[in-house]
Amino acid sequence: MTALSNLFLRLISAVILLLIVALSFFLGSTAVQALCGLVISILFWEIMQALGASKKNQLQLMLPIFGMLVPFFVNSNLVTLVFLLIIIGTSFHPAKFRWFRLLALLYIFIALYLFLTVICEISDELNIQQPIFLLGIAIASDSGGYIVGKLVGKRKLTPKISPNKTWEGSFGSIIFGIIFWFLFFEGFAENLILEIVLVILLCVCAQFGDFIESFAKRKLSLKESGVIIPGHGGLFDRIDSIVGVTFGYSVIINLGFGI
Repeated sequence: MTALSNLFLRLISAVILLLIVALSFFLGSTAVQALCGLVISILFWEIMQALGASKKNQLQLMLPIFGMLVPFFVNSNLVTLVFLLIIIGTSFHPAKFRWFRLLALLYIFIALYLFLTVICEISDELNIQQPIFLLGIAIASDSGGYIVGKLVGKRKLTPKISPNKTWEGSFGSIIFGIIFWFLFFEGFAENLILEIVLVILLCVCAQFGDFIESFAKRKLSLKESGVIIPGHGGLFDRIDSIVGVTFGYSVIINLGFGI
């Protein structure tokens, strides 16, 4: 597949995903929770498939089902704790990739919890601005890194972790993120310099999320996390940067700089 056709598939897939996300937010909190449940279920399944653990521990086949239920109970600390203990308990067997598996599942679980409770404020009236800002920054950053990296990328950023990532692509990621902020969200803080710094930090978080997934795939000798999305591979391949931004933006919100 040529770079141009791959880019076209990426753009089409991104547009379809954005339309699905937009529809869920239009329909309200329940639809957002249902979509998040589907996402975490698929991510848990991709992790199980990548690690092959479910063949030796049938209980892990239940994790995607639990994943679909989690978003509807994030406001209950007790139920959330029970889900967390289930994830931890089912991750310890088999011993191979035990800690890798546990960290991967917790990484997704915590990101989902933060997205719904901190970003979307699901317990109150649904906050639409913050998730739109987060998703926009993540997608702009991801697209900028890919486009600039493909066009002019030469200097390898992390050849041992992600050989295709370049310094030029990294800077392109930040520039695209800043352009998105300037066009749609400029003015969310009182200080312009502070806003730019925060946007840059979020773009770095997006790249860090990408690096974490690339590191995991390299350790497991995987090219893609799955095949569900044309032009991207697995769902994890599409939302790795979104997960990274979710952690970063949650910290920023708790520091008092959210939208």
